[in-house]
Amino acid sequence: MVTNMLEVVVLIVSYNGRRYLDECLASVFASDDGPLIRRVLVVDNASPDGTVAYLAESWPQVDCLASPKNLGFAGGNNLGWEEIQRRFPNAKYVALLNQDTVVASGWLRELVEFLEKHPDTGTAQAKLLLHQQPDCFNTVGNASHFLGFGFTTAYGERDAGQYDQPQAIDFPSGAAFAIATEHLRRWGLFDASYFLYLEDADLGWKLRQLGLANMYVPTSVVYHKYEFKADYRNYYYLERNRWWLLLVYYKLATLLLIAPALLAMECGQLVFAAQHGVLRQKLRAYLYYGSLRTVRELWRARRAAQRRRRIGDRAFLHSFLGRFQSIELQGFLIRWIANPWFGGYWAVARKMIFW
Repeated sequence: MVTNMLEVVVLIVSYNGRRYLDECLASVFASDDGPLIRRVLVVDNASPDGTVAYLAESWPQVDCLASPKNLGFAGGNNLGWEEIQRRFPNAKYVALLNQDTVVASGWLRELVEFLEKHPDTGTAQAKLLLHQQPDCFNTVGNASHFLGFGFTTAYGERDAGQYDQPQAIDFPSGAAFAIATEHLRRWGLFDASYFLYLEDADLGWKLRQLGLANMYVPTSVVYHKYEFKADYRNYYYLERNRWWLLLVYYKLATLLLIAPALLAMECGQLVFAAQHGVLRQKLRAYLYYGSLRTVRELWRARRAAQRRRRIGDRAFLHSFLGRFQSIELQGFLIRWIANPWFGGYWAVARKMIFW
């Protein structure tokens, strides 16, 4: 149990979040978090809905930072972290929270207590339940596919106590997790170039390669107003960022080993993009890597990642999946073609990784 007066900052990035923030902030301030000194900082990503004025009038106890432009989820949180270092230099932990969440009492205390007891933990994610179905899961931690995809786990399952023990996860959901500021000062928060999608995977992968665990903490409960939608408007970011993860974090030997699977997936993704009217976005993702500036940035990021890592790919990739196990992806092609082929490929390839 936390007995010290630790300062913790709850960081919320908002975009057109006025309709969500009243319930979210009310739950945060109603939470019994014991002796923690709780600060709340909202970064508004240039919302046109009057969020900044609303917060100033209705929530004067909340610190608000207005970004002059939309920096995306990654950039908005990074801007918030910069402000936290200036405004709250004694903060020991930062807890990221989505604007469309409602927290259960004690959520923050539970995350901090876990981090205090387990200094080898990089991030601690809350149990995320669906707000519209509070007895069903949003995610119990996010999973990584060996080809760079990330997806929620246990989505839509009824909470019957089957995930009531802490467990290691590949990376935390950006909707609700806490991290020590000592890690942020040394390694940073998100890579702003992601803008949105997979920036939480990037953080989780970075910490894993440093030998730190990402953990799911079920005693911390947060309700998320999440609804899965097959929306491909941001398909460009999904594909661009997936490749960035692979090219930055995998050893060259691993990339060569999985090259046939990558090629097969690219063929499938091109067909998928054509069928769903997003082929232009897919091609744009390819063109992104054709820029000399991008190649230089990628090389710098890769070199930094490979230099700082403390574990090899055998340990790093041991929990990564070869099959798409998300309930969100259960179509015929996934179940009967992609999963058997990629699952079988990864089952063999993973055993060959000794580096």
